[in-house]
Amino acid sequence: MKKNVLLLCQYFYPEHVSSAILPAQLAEDLAESGDNVSVICGWPQEYHDGKSVPKRETYKGINIYRLRYGNFNNKNKIGRMINFFSFFMSALMKLPKIMKYEVVIVYSNPPILPLIGYWAKKLSKIKLVFVGFDLYPDNAIAINAINPEGAISKMMKYINKRVYSNADRVVAISSDMKHYMLKTHKELDEQRAVVIPNWYTGEIENSEIIKNNEFKKLRETYQLIVLYTGNMGEAQELDTIVESIINMNKSAKYKNVLFVFTGHGSKKDEIEQKLMSAGISNTKFYGFLKGQDYKDILNISDVCLVSLKKGIEGLGVPSKTYGYFAYGKPVISIMSDETELAKNITTYKAGFNVMQNDIEGFLTSVESFLENPKLVFECGENSLKIHNSYYKKSISLEKYRDVIDTLIGTNHIDKGDKEYV
Repeated sequence: MKKNVLLLCQYFYPEHVSSAILPAQLAEDLAESGDNVSVICGWPQEYHDGKSVPKRETYKGINIYRLRYGNFNNKNKIGRMINFFSFFMSALMKLPKIMKYEVVIVYSNPPILPLIGYWAKKLSKIKLVFVGFDLYPDNAIAINAINPEGAISKMMKYINKRVYSNADRVVAISSDMKHYMLKTHKELDEQRAVVIPNWYTGEIENSEIIKNNEFKKLRETYQLIVLYTGNMGEAQELDTIVESIINMNKSAKYKNVLFVFTGHGSKKDEIEQKLMSAGISNTKFYGFLKGQDYKDILNISDVCLVSLKKGIEGLGVPSKTYGYFAYGKPVISIMSDETELAKNITTYKAGFNVMQNDIEGFLTSVESFLENPKLVFECGENSLKIHNSYYKKSISLEKYRDVIDTLIGTNHIDKGDKEYV
C-alpha cells in the first residue's frame, strides 16, 4: 500500500557528494516501490556543477522542495555554523507541513536538523526515523575540534537526548556505531536501534579499458598502485601512511610502488607538502574525482587504503570503503581491529588491518602485495564477497523498506498521492 514518506536532509540531488546521493537513491527506491515520497532539502551549493535548479521539482517520482540558506565558506567554522543554522531555520518554517506525513526520515547532516524531526514527532503522529551518518558532537570532541564542556557540545547533547528518546527507529551505519549509540545513550533501547550500512552509490564498471590517458600511463609504469580516496582530515589516520611512504623511499624494492591520493580535506595540502619536502617522487595527488575518472582510478589501482584515527571508532564509517569492496579491491585498513570494517577485512581475508602508528605493519602489508600478485587477486575476490554479503545497495534499501513497513503496520490506510509542502 502507498505510504507518505518525507526525507529531511541538507544535501540531495543533483549534488554529487555521498550524503546527497544516498538519500536520493533511497527516495528513488521508495518511489519505485509505489510510495508517495517527498524531500525537503537545501538548495544545491557546495557539491553542485552550477546548473540552475527549480525550487520545486518532481524527479523520478520524488517531490523535491529546495530551501535557500546561507552560502558562507564551509571550511570556516563560523561560516559553517551560519550555513547550518540558516538551513535549520528554513526547514523549521516547514514544520506544520512535515507533521502531515506518515514517516519522516531525518539525517544527521547538519547535526541540529534532527531537532525538527523531534518536534514534529512530539506535535503529531508521525513515525520518526533518525539516520546517523556520523555522530556529533562526539566526533568533533574526539578530534579536539570543540570543547566537550562548551556551548555547542551542551546544545548537541540536549538535542541528541530528545532525538534518541523519541525516534521510532535510530539507524546506525555499522555494528560498532550501534554499540556506541547504545553505550552512550541510555535513553535508546536495543529494539529501536537498527544497523543499515551505507553502500557504493556509483555504477560498478570493472574494465581494463582506461579512458583517462594520464591514469593509463600510470598503470603502464608502476607494478603496484596503492589508492587513497576521499577526505583527508582530522578524523583520518594519515600520519601512518605518510611516514610509511617516507620509510619506503629508503629502500629500492619499493621503487615500483605508486601511492595515489584523490579527494580533499584540511590535511591534504599538509601531507602533500611533507612528502614533497622529503623528496618523495612516487606519489600523485588529485582533487575530488567523479564519474569516469573515479571509475578509472579504481580500475587501475591494485590496493586501496582506509583509515580512522584512534578514538573515532563507532562515530562514522569511511564511505570510500563501499566502493573498494564493490570493485573487488584488496584493502589495507588502519584502525582499531574492533571495528566492523577491520573485522570483515581480516575475517574474509580481503586485505590487512594495521593499528595506528604501526609503520612496520603497514610496510609488511604493502610488501606482501608487491611480492605476490596472486594475493592481490585473491584478496580482491574476497573483498567482492564482503560487498555482496553486507554492503550491496539492494540489501540496505530492502532494510529501509522493512523499517518503514514495520512502523506503518498492517492497519495502514492508503491516502493516495499527497503533497503537503
